[in-house]
Amino acid sequence: MKHNLIAGSLLMATMLLGGCAMMDDRVSGAAEECITRGIPTMVDDECLLPTWVAFGRSAQTGTQQWRDEVLQYMSSETPRGGLARAVVFSQDDAEHWPRGLALFKRYTPQAPESIQPLLQQWQRDLERRIEIQSRLQTRLDAQHNRSNQGSSRQRQQIQSLEQENAELKEKLDALTAIEESMNARQTP
Repeated sequence: MKHNLIAGSLLMATMLLGGCAMMDDRVSGAAEECITRGIPTMVDDECLLPTWVAFGRSAQTGTQQWRDEVLQYMSSETPRGGLARAVVFSQDDAEHWPRGLALFKRYTPQAPESIQPLLQQWQRDLERRIEIQSRLQTRLDAQHNRSNQGSSRQRQQIQSLEQENAELKEKLDALTAIEESMNARQTP
């Protein structure tokens, strides 16, 4: 039992550190070869962890069409369906991340214990990305507001200068009229 735990931990560490890059669709397990293509099951055996790691990698590198197909196929409200959608949403556009996070929180406790650490790690990673995205959006909004305030101030300054210019023009016109009137009186 202890040997299987150590071997499983080493396998997980190797796969995570190696970027989960697999040359084939199969990974040698303790008792059989694991198929690492497609949507993983929730059967708690030697292949459970490698298939979920491979699925996470597929979600990361898959096309939008692949993600859409998985989301459509895995629309059931089961732990398998919910976690598959969570993984896909976590690798999609930032607008889908909160939905993925909610699914991780809902279904991770229902997953087999052997993959819960992996799912929790993905959940924490997603929480960090959401937090970073939120901080970035807050900064962009603040910068946009400052820019708008600056533009508003500039518009006010322009209006003020235009008004001052109009008043000076009126005064100049009045002075010109006075000068013309004085010149007209002086000529015999």
